[in-house]
Amino acid sequence: MLRFALHPSRSRRVKIDASQGYLMGAHDRSRAGTIRLRDGVLECQPESSKAVALNLECETPEMGRLALSTCLLEQREEPYQLMLELARHRIKQFIAKCEDWQIWEHPAAAEALNRWNQAREHFTAAMTSADLAQADEHSSAALVAGLKAGERLAVAHSQVLMHRKFGSKAASKLVLGVRLNLAARPARAATALKDFDMVCLPLPWSKIERSPGEFDFSVLAPWLEWAESTGRTVLAGPLIDLREENVPAWIAAKRGESAVLRDAIWKFAEATGAALAGRVRMWDLAAGLDDSTWWPLDLEERVEVVRRAEIGLRAARKDIPTLVEIEHPFGHQVASHSGALTPRAFIDALVNDGIHIDCLLLRLRMGEAGGEHLTRDLLEVSSVLDTFIPFRKPVFVEIGAPSVPGGPGAGFWRAPWSPKSQAVWAARTFAVAMSKPHVELVLWHSLADPAKSGPKDCAMDGLIASDGTAKPVVAALATARAALRKPIGVWRPSADPEKVGRPSETTETLGG
Repeated sequence: MLRFALHPSRSRRVKIDASQGYLMGAHDRSRAGTIRLRDGVLECQPESSKAVALNLECETPEMGRLALSTCLLEQREEPYQLMLELARHRIKQFIAKCEDWQIWEHPAAAEALNRWNQAREHFTAAMTSADLAQADEHSSAALVAGLKAGERLAVAHSQVLMHRKFGSKAASKLVLGVRLNLAARPARAATALKDFDMVCLPLPWSKIERSPGEFDFSVLAPWLEWAESTGRTVLAGPLIDLREENVPAWIAAKRGESAVLRDAIWKFAEATGAALAGRVRMWDLAAGLDDSTWWPLDLEERVEVVRRAEIGLRAARKDIPTLVEIEHPFGHQVASHSGALTPRAFIDALVNDGIHIDCLLLRLRMGEAGGEHLTRDLLEVSSVLDTFIPFRKPVFVEIGAPSVPGGPGAGFWRAPWSPKSQAVWAARTFAVAMSKPHVELVLWHSLADPAKSGPKDCAMDGLIASDGTAKPVVAALATARAALRKPIGVWRPSADPEKVGRPSETTETLGG
């Protein structure tokens, strides 16, 4: 068992919520186990006796409500000090990324190192204090300083890489995209989309195949015509999206019958390829198959449906590139969701079976309630993007965050979500993502918020508000995109890493 002591003093600086907590083993892979709070002690019971780490949500006034981890810890009866272990992990992670990125001596990292030294000083004070309450206060201060240091490091590293990647050449023509909402009309969104290079056109199976074997793609016509008239590149998909609302009713009635699903996907893919191959530049084969929950599939079945989708689409035209989506790049759901796969296991299975995939799309969405997409700080975002380098494939990154506070338990970055914090987060995350050598495009998660009459629990993460006005996030992303239309030159020490890829608001305006 792993036990963590909580002290009343921590409530003054850091609030802990273990409701979405999970355990992790080596290489940050989630591990099965139970977590419960009893008599001021957080008790974690893994299913094995190996060392584990705890990840849970922590809220601070300066940094927001974020999913944070401890280091790997040996199981024992004596409680660990939770704040101390969270701070220890942040200090250790900073060292690890400085080593990975070889940025210790770079002047861009000077401010980050100052913050890190502050974290070390508080951590040392916590380790040497005989007063548990005082030690906990120092641990909390070390954690906050460590978070600030990590974010400064991630931003500084993105600045250095941006100048290395785009210093002597402009970015490609495809850098910024958005996932469309079919309910929105092109005329309403045209102004907001003028700086976006690519649009991701959904393929809602249940709306296209309303009766067996009869396919009607007219629901896509307005956006296809708009894309053609404006010269926008179209990414279509995902073709396979096994959420209940997306699967035709007569197929959903046979949920669990893999043969029915395979045949239906084959026919849908062939019809889609025949109808759209001349108007689409890229296919999105599948989304959510790394965590198949509503329609359970084993690994072999997942590989087979992706194969059928690929072959069906390529029957019309073989030269259109393909990608698959990774719904949960952090893999935190693997232990708690039956049948969930790590990104590596899923991608390796597809590649080893001979399925041709040109690109990966990683979803990095924040600010949602329920634990599906926990909010992470920029160092965590940068670190998880690095884990996809070994796949040797181009990566698209889909980002999204709301412009209003989420429901109970929803995380937030720096300050509760607002139009301003959404815009600053978007620009900062765009810079972190696009600086990576293997990342080619950043895609915003949603074009428009639902209409005012829509469901009240929908995430308000669109570029366009329900009243039709563009949010500040549009200008923030447009500014970040415009900066890459020409070479940005060499990195200079006078550059401020906090101003790279974002609008004029300073970090301090968001509480840190």
